[in-house]
Amino acid sequence: MSRVTIVQGIKTREYNVASGTTLLELLRLEGYSVPAPCGGNGTCGKCLVSVETAGERHIVRACSTTLRGDCRIILPQDNEITETAGSVSKACGCGPLGVAVDLGTTTVAAELVELETGTVIASTAARNVQAPYGADVISRIQYIMTHPDGLSTLSGIIREQVTAMAETLCETAGANFPQLQEISIAGNTIMQHIYAELDPSPIATYPFPPKTLFDGEASSRIKDLVPPVRFCPCVSGYVGGDIVAGLYAAGFHEKTGNHLFLDIGTNGEMALLSQERLLACSVASGPAFEGAEISCGMLYGKGAIHRVSHQGSMLKLQVAGGCTPRGLCGSGLIDLLAALLELGVVDETGRLLPPDEASAVFGAVLEEDENENGILYLSTDRQVFFSQADVRKLQLAKAALAAGIEILLTQAGISPEQLDTLSIAGAFGSSLMPESAMKIGMIPEIPTEKLRVLGNTALEGARLAMTSQEAEAAMLELQKRCQYLELSGNAAFSDAFVDHMSFEEED
Repeated sequence: MSRVTIVQGIKTREYNVASGTTLLELLRLEGYSVPAPCGGNGTCGKCLVSVETAGERHIVRACSTTLRGDCRIILPQDNEITETAGSVSKACGCGPLGVAVDLGTTTVAAELVELETGTVIASTAARNVQAPYGADVISRIQYIMTHPDGLSTLSGIIREQVTAMAETLCETAGANFPQLQEISIAGNTIMQHIYAELDPSPIATYPFPPKTLFDGEASSRIKDLVPPVRFCPCVSGYVGGDIVAGLYAAGFHEKTGNHLFLDIGTNGEMALLSQERLLACSVASGPAFEGAEISCGMLYGKGAIHRVSHQGSMLKLQVAGGCTPRGLCGSGLIDLLAALLELGVVDETGRLLPPDEASAVFGAVLEEDENENGILYLSTDRQVFFSQADVRKLQLAKAALAAGIEILLTQAGISPEQLDTLSIAGAFGSSLMPESAMKIGMIPEIPTEKLRVLGNTALEGARLAMTSQEAEAAMLELQKRCQYLELSGNAAFSDAFVDHMSFEEED
């Protein structure tokens, strides 16, 4: 046995652990949230922790470091799974209450709601506690498939997190937890399966069949939980309840004309309404837009570079909290890439150029890496940087999203110019600068007056589903209308993906 001390901020805890256990296994078991986008397979290099043994401190990968003796693990304060940010809009009355939840792959957001009026009393958000098991749903399915207790583990911890968030919301608003009548959840199909403790493994292989689409009384509710849980209906294995909830919140049940809906996150899900047809698809955009799998990527928070612009050749960085940069969040990554394209530091192929090939750039330090590409240092301590590998991750993500949009438009027989609106939903979409997204080729170039930044429509839809019978019925109708386009093995999608890898402007 090894005696392990874990230090996180002012908290210190000690554990007796069997030798041979990996640090990641220990941290997962004890509820510490350590980023592991690859699911602990040793490929992402993000699960770095500081370990002290025999008076020496080393930075190691938690997934590949096994315990061989006593040690101390030092974790940064912001890794705690209980870290949330909340707000209260009004004092709570005595009426029945519910909690609406956006069950995201990366982030979980929740609202305390008065059911009779639909009023939001308090809100909170936190990193999904499943993050140590992988940044995307496929990594989590792999964990479930390779561990006998994998499904119960992932289901248990996410249920505990949502319950804890609900209790915190009630406490913040001066309400009693027993007042809660139900929890309404909108998430992607796999996240909803895991929460319901239904095996999502079949969704990982063709033809990707889900156990349920959460569209019947038996599958849309878990009545034996306290409080009972309801789920928003899903369209397919990869177009989930968050999209159906979002479409309703965006008014797609009432719209006519040509309207495109995008929910940009770990999964790129989208829907197009055109000539009474409602088409939907999903692309594997990956977690790059949310900062995962990026060298210095992070979620929005203190120290995150969240906005980048340039004046002439001078880069200007905006850092959350006005402090020293700690990393780049999604909106900052898109802004930075757009700025580097305009400055000629990234070329049309996606190569980050070294200083002898690039135009001058100020406000950052551009150097040549070991592969004769550029590497851009964005902080004076050189701890925050942007690399060639980071450009490629963003390039793959933007190409997948743009190719999915192209396929939807082609299926409907319309061009981007014929769109009446392009709606961008989700937490990442709320912070996105559409001009930067258009510059890198992530979304079509359309007049800005046609753009709609809607915020968290999944959360809004989850709230409406439990406060209005009409909303619940309308979501089921949207689900039935929605025609899902499977892009896996689709030659046209593959061609479009290759075309959109380039940053060169189309004629």
